[in-house]
Amino acid sequence: MSFQRKLIVVALASVLPLATAHAQSAADLQKEIAALKAQLQALQQKVEALATAPASPAVSQQMTRMEQKQELADNAFEAAGLKGLKVSGAIEASYLYDSLGKAHTFAGGDGNGGTGMLELTKVTEEGEGVSWTLRLTPGAANLVHEATISAGLGGTTRILGGLIPDYQGYEAAFAHQNPLVTHNALFDLAGPASYTGVGLTYAMGPVALKWMVGNIDGVGETDPVTGASKPSTGLAYRADWTLSEFSYIGLSGAHANSTRSFDVIALDGGFTRGDWQLNAHLNLGRLKAGAYNGGDAQWSGLSGLVGYKVTPRLQLLARADYIANSNNGGGTYVANYLNNALGTPMTDSGLGPELDSAGVVLDPDKGASLTRLSLGTNYLLNASTQWKTELRLDQSSGYNFADDSGGFSKTKTTLGSALVVKF
Repeated sequence: MSFQRKLIVVALASVLPLATAHAQSAADLQKEIAALKAQLQALQQKVEALATAPASPAVSQQMTRMEQKQELADNAFEAAGLKGLKVSGAIEASYLYDSLGKAHTFAGGDGNGGTGMLELTKVTEEGEGVSWTLRLTPGAANLVHEATISAGLGGTTRILGGLIPDYQGYEAAFAHQNPLVTHNALFDLAGPASYTGVGLTYAMGPVALKWMVGNIDGVGETDPVTGASKPSTGLAYRADWTLSEFSYIGLSGAHANSTRSFDVIALDGGFTRGDWQLNAHLNLGRLKAGAYNGGDAQWSGLSGLVGYKVTPRLQLLARADYIANSNNGGGTYVANYLNNALGTPMTDSGLGPELDSAGVVLDPDKGASLTRLSLGTNYLLNASTQWKTELRLDQSSGYNFADDSGGFSKTKTTLGSALVVKF
């Protein structure tokens, strides 16, 4: 409350009891109101006079020194390159137990192989909205997760270039952005991970569009003679339509016909309102010569997530995933046989040609399909800290999981827990 308002309130508090005590009739009340108005007007004039009175020389000098110090601090901050810079990130301490491998794995629960993420973003005022993002993942195989720069071209159109993560699905890459400890099967097995190139972003009312032309994942088919790997070059895109403040639908895809030939299309959406959270992801894909028998790998997948908050801090979660992968002995974008048509079947993903209990291929033309079911909790310790638990069951249509004793199984159970802090 300003000084001026405080004076008015004090004046009212002092005179109102007198008015109520002496007002005996309507005429008396009118007189009291007129007197109050006169007193308030007099107080208003005194406050205005105080506000416009010149400050003493000592006060003026002190204010000038403070302004000079602030200006020097702003200049030093800008000279150091810190103006417009924002630092954020997340740190994860996770634990996973695999029933077949009997492995106790600490960290890496989000699938990135590291224990956290550090993100630096900066927006420059002089460059008409030029901004850049650098995201690092210490401990991961690839330290740089994103390195992009964008600049405004007028209106809502921006040019975008650099290394950017994949657009597909309802799940994000890092632990603080997802409710469960692990990712769904489509995130892990059915699509690209990143793009390096140049593109544009737009916004048209409730619709946001972005696309990029460049290298997809930075890897490609290995030359059988030289052993060199030429990266695939293609197109990646995503369109998001905001249906309401509670829901959205997204369409995304990645296509390449250079080095590797593949097409991946995904449709995802979400609804969050009150205590309920619903997400879904549909994926269709083809990879030329990527199947076990040397033919084209083809797959289709579906993932769905349901979350319910039993309290404002505690959320119960269930997620179900399915990848149909029976054509040509199996193969997906990630788990494929592009350079090894007669190679060893995949026995860690649950995909590949269907195996019997001895690990023998039943039919080189028939692939195994994968089902995942996850149950878990997400407890918000405070505004920046989550404690998550998850029990996940993976089931293959064949004996496509190998255990640590040399046997084969149709199922694999994973138990996980993670403490995630964002800043």
